[in-house]
Amino acid sequence: MNAREINLTPAELKAVEDHKYYLSQECGAEVSVEEAVADFLQRFADDWRREKLRRDNLEQRLEIEKHKYFRSKETGCDIGKAIAAQEWCEKYAHIWRAERESLERNGFVRLSVVVKNAHELHMRPMSSISKIATEHDCDVYVHKDGMVYWNFLLEGQPFMNVKSIVGFLSMGVTVGDTLEFIATGAQAREALDSLAKLMSRLEDTLKA
Repeated sequence: MNAREINLTPAELKAVEDHKYYLSQECGAEVSVEEAVADFLQRFADDWRREKLRRDNLEQRLEIEKHKYFRSKETGCDIGKAIAAQEWCEKYAHIWRAERESLERNGFVRLSVVVKNAHELHMRPMSSISKIATEHDCDVYVHKDGMVYWNFLLEGQPFMNVKSIVGFLSMGVTVGDTLEFIATGAQAREALDSLAKLMSRLEDTLKA
């Protein structure tokens, strides 16, 4: 199974990240996200998805019960389970699912950066981005439209681990491109804040 061809959801990527940590502990060395995806799909994905479906159904029932309570209170009579379920599904189910499956809900933080000058494309800035990711206790991935190499697909978009400077350089970044970074882990926010400051410093250097 080619892990690069599997289209993950944010919830699945979070499960892969958790599995990656434990698999690395088991192997005694850090495994790649591609190895973690392949191993997770082979050994745990089916059970994980069944359990997720069970939890999702339970929490949806709780949301419908809450909707039934408030709507019954509003109308002054018990609207019943069937009407409550129909109303909730029509009005709120898509919002609930989108929020539940979002990157933020699953422990990821995001940063979008537009490359505004050629200086940002040199080896040194690219190396600094990889260095920031390596120095923080987290995983950082990047997406760019048109990239031909990636580690995994997330909701149809390719992402690559920025710790690989060779892979990063292979992206063919040009002025005007938007780089979308996502990070997860204990120091994910700090890593993306550092990346944002790095890109800002590069722009300030060019202006000076």
